[in-house]
Parts: sequence; C-alpha cells; structure tokens
Amino acid sequence: MRSGRDELRERVRVAIQRTRLGRPAKSIIMVGLRGVGKTFLLNQMFMEAEAADICAIYIDAHENRSLPAILTPQLRMSLLCLRRLEAAKDSTVRGLKALAGFAEGLMVKFRDIELAVDYNLEPGLADNGDFESDLTTLLVEIGRAARSAKIVCGGQGFP
Repeated sequence: MRSGRDELRERVRVAIQRTRLGRPAKSIIMVGLRGVGKTFLLNQMFMEAEAADICAIYIDAHENRSLPAILTPQLRMSLLCLRRLEAAKDSTVRGLKALAGFAEGLMVKFRDIELAVDYNLEPGLADNGDFESDLTTLLVEIGRAARSAKIVCGGQGFP
C-alpha cells in the first residue's frame, strides 16, 4: 500500500514540475472507499505544490452544490490575489470579466452561484451559457494572468 502512495506522490511531483515548465501534465484521479486516505494524500499534494511555489486551489465538493458554484469563489480568489501583482493587473481584470461572464452565463442553469465581481462582464467572454466552453475560456484567462505575473497559480498562497 505504501509503495502505491509513493508512486502516486511521484506522479504528482512530476506533474508539478511539468506545470512549472509550462508543459502538459497527466491528470490524476483518486478513487476509493471512505477512510482509505484520499483526503490525506490530497492535503499532502496541495502542500507539496505550495512548497514548490505553485499556488493551487483546494476544493471540497459538496453533493448539494453545483460545480460552477464550487469553482467560482476559488477562481475569484485566485484572480484577486493575482491582481495585487503589478505585472498581472491588466490580464487579471480580463480574467475577472471572464469570471463575471461565466457566472452570468450559467446563472439560469446553476442557481446556487452567488458571486460579487467588481467588474462588468465583457460580452462574448465566457458568457454563452455552455459550461465546457465558458469554463475553458475562464481558465485560459486565469492562466494568462498567471503567466503575466510569471507565476504558476490556481488559487491560494500567493507570495
């Protein structure tokens, strides 16, 4: 069992380094019964990413909330943290506009989203109501903001 965890953690370390280099990384999905240590491993992986100066989002999914409602506050926090960095201010504003469009475009389908964004949405930017397309656009804009700041990020723990 321990060797399986070590192998999984090594795969995560490789993914972190590939992300740092701007290269694609393989996704990892952990499945298992309650109490086998998935959350413990996720916490370790999160701390390892943070230790490598990669900011990550830690999201705990709840059965009664939609994916957009779970993602949106964390992505907003990422952008607000990036906004503090001078190099990323302009691209962060565009990211916040994409977030506003994302939330507005999905409001009809996902009524559990509650979000206050200080920026008006930009028509055509992550606001068409198609979850996959809008989420992709939003994540691309967040990535551009992170690239402008010359950091790898996704959420909490900005320097």
